[in-house]
Amino acid sequence: MTVAFGNLPVCGHYEKKRLRLAGFARWLGLFAIVLVAVAFATFRMGGIEFRALAGLLLLSAALAFIALSIAIYGVTRVWFAGLQGGAKAIGAFAFALVALVPFGFAADLALDNPRANLAYTEGLEPDMVAEMISADARQMPGWQRAISAEDPPSVVTGRRYGAAAPEIYKAVRQVLADKGWPVDAVTVGDPDDQTAATDSENLGVSGTVLAPIPTARAEAEKLSEADLAGTQDSDQYRIAATARDIVLAMPSTVEIRIVQDGNETYVDARSTSQKMTIDFGQNRRFLESFFDALDTALAGQVSIAS
Repeated sequence: MTVAFGNLPVCGHYEKKRLRLAGFARWLGLFAIVLVAVAFATFRMGGIEFRALAGLLLLSAALAFIALSIAIYGVTRVWFAGLQGGAKAIGAFAFALVALVPFGFAADLALDNPRANLAYTEGLEPDMVAEMISADARQMPGWQRAISAEDPPSVVTGRRYGAAAPEIYKAVRQVLADKGWPVDAVTVGDPDDQTAATDSENLGVSGTVLAPIPTARAEAEKLSEADLAGTQDSDQYRIAATARDIVLAMPSTVEIRIVQDGNETYVDARSTSQKMTIDFGQNRRFLESFFDALDTALAGQVSIAS
């Protein structure tokens, strides 16, 4: 018996080690994704304040980073040491990357846009911007220190149209209605402001472009008489509306000035965040979207002659 077994080839079963934290990392990455989605949804519904949202997002980013680190280490161990659990490690890596996508997108916006909370055309540049640029940076809050000659707020190109102010006003109101931006206030032909506003230096001439001759849309006739009250006998209008972004619904106050000067009408605008100190370029996008829609409403096309 002993001799017979002694002639058999030596064989055995070797059990490979498994990654201990791969499953935990995958669960952690998935939880980070759910936490981001729930935080955004709860904030939009008004269930939490912005500080709570920021705290939840920071927690989610930390969890996703931990999951990503464990996943990278796990994949390395699988590749070089042959450990089991590679599928879970790859799943954790994928979940962690998905959870970190919003933060990467926000970082890209922060790098591409000035650290400010407003955007404007040259005709509506607020006085505080010039004061911040010339002030001592050590006396200002951190978020305002970037508002300087090297990193000023976004400046958007204004418009001038070869049409009367009432016609432009109708188109502006229609654009605001189409965008769902509720109008908070309308000032029609204030004599005190009108005299100063007709000065060519205050109309943003250097910051406007001449748009094609307007042809009003048929939809403009759908505006109520209350919306168009007083538009037939004035050459100046100021409109204040509220715009909200798609993701967080954060409000911004959009101020629009319409001033007729001779045969041309100038349109300037300014958008300022109500709650954010840094807008990641959202106010600039508000104004660009508004002017693009206004060009389309008046000319039926987006092309602009410089």
